[in-house]
Amino acid sequence: MKRILLFFIFPLTLHAQKNYPASLDNYMNAAVSVNQFSGSVLIAKHDNIIYQKTFGTIDYANTKPLDSNSMFELGNITELFTATAILMLKDEGKLKLTDPITKYLSELPYHNVTIQHLLTHTSGLPDYYDEVMKDKWNTTKVATNADMINELSKAKVPLAWKPGTKYDEYHYYTEYPLLAAIIEKVSGLSYEEFMQEKIFTPVHLNHTKVFSELQVDKKNHPNHTESVYFDESKQQFFPGEHYSGLPSNYLNATQAVVGGVGISSTADDLFLLSRALKKYTLLLASTQQEMIAPHALKDTINKMFFGYGMLTGKNEFDNYTQQRDDGNNITLGYITTLINYPKEDFTIIVLANKAKSSSNIAGVLSYILFDREVVTPYRHKEISIDTSLLDKYVGEYVLPRVTKVYKKEGTLWVTIQGEPDLKLLPESPSKFFSSDKEYDWQLEFMTDNNGKIVKTYFIFSGLKKEVKKL
Repeated sequence: MKRILLFFIFPLTLHAQKNYPASLDNYMNAAVSVNQFSGSVLIAKHDNIIYQKTFGTIDYANTKPLDSNSMFELGNITELFTATAILMLKDEGKLKLTDPITKYLSELPYHNVTIQHLLTHTSGLPDYYDEVMKDKWNTTKVATNADMINELSKAKVPLAWKPGTKYDEYHYYTEYPLLAAIIEKVSGLSYEEFMQEKIFTPVHLNHTKVFSELQVDKKNHPNHTESVYFDESKQQFFPGEHYSGLPSNYLNATQAVVGGVGISSTADDLFLLSRALKKYTLLLASTQQEMIAPHALKDTINKMFFGYGMLTGKNEFDNYTQQRDDGNNITLGYITTLINYPKEDFTIIVLANKAKSSSNIAGVLSYILFDREVVTPYRHKEISIDTSLLDKYVGEYVLPRVTKVYKKEGTLWVTIQGEPDLKLLPESPSKFFSSDKEYDWQLEFMTDNNGKIVKTYFIFSGLKKEVKKL
């Protein structure tokens, strides 16, 4: 699955805007019409919800419209719940973040890995599927967290690096299931029982449950959404359950393992959880501040760090925290985002069961609310232009990665580090759009009366950013 750029998730400064709901609704209606977005959106300032709406249907067959009680798989946002549970146990004096994980999971051979290393994804532990269970797990049995730990202990795969020294996105999925197991060991409750008794019930999260993917039986949970994924090669949407691009044992080895994923919820319930954390209902104030502190560097370009169960950082004007899942192989088709701006006490929640993986709905809504320029989705149409015009557009630009724009096959191409080269098609002599429908990328050149370029804009999923030519 392609990785996607998240350069412009974060707006710069909050300005007054006269009619938030109308501007937000204008964008969302376009996202539904052009990109077939289906999901739930909630935006709040302090305790006040200033925009909330659902779009689309629960299922691929479009048999039932979504409503505010429709449940979505949260994917990696589950980590926020798991981290909160660990920190609650810390506040109760039942564990320390400096404790080695072998204090609670003695069968594992990783004595220098601590709970904090798990929280910050810096443990160096092997990926439990790719490096331990792939091609080895019995396809007739669904693996649990206990099975995963047992396989990990038997395999004795060495650490990829000294714990606490680095992060790697390909060594990501083992840590939070281990935290779920530690929660069970320390509390004497199952992960599901702890979440229900200690978090869901006290915070009144009435539409939040621990479900492994294989437990989401639509007959028993008719208001749980079904995932619809976008197939890049075929350029169309399909039911998530029809995806066949995984090894035969992948689902049985992964889809009942919880802690990093496994919780389903609604936008309303996520907002209640966000408020409970903000008001120190679940955690001590000092612990809450520790949770959002920058503990481990994830992205040097965007200065993004791991907190505990979230990403955190500071852009030019403001601090932020973020949880996001772009629809990995387990949560295929679900794209979920929770962004908080602690200083302004501002919350943006987007839960989608049908969206292109490159879409950045929450980022665009942030731009609208922070009075930044946004381009609403529309259908692009290629035209013929004088190809000699392209020569003046060729060069290197900063957005913020250095990006090369070059001419090939009578049109422009763009090279961005870490991404495949992307062909751009002209919709005017000075504006170009991505030939790949998965990516709504646009490049626009503003010229004066003499044809000289005076400004260049890069537009990514509706976020318009001026860029400089080197």
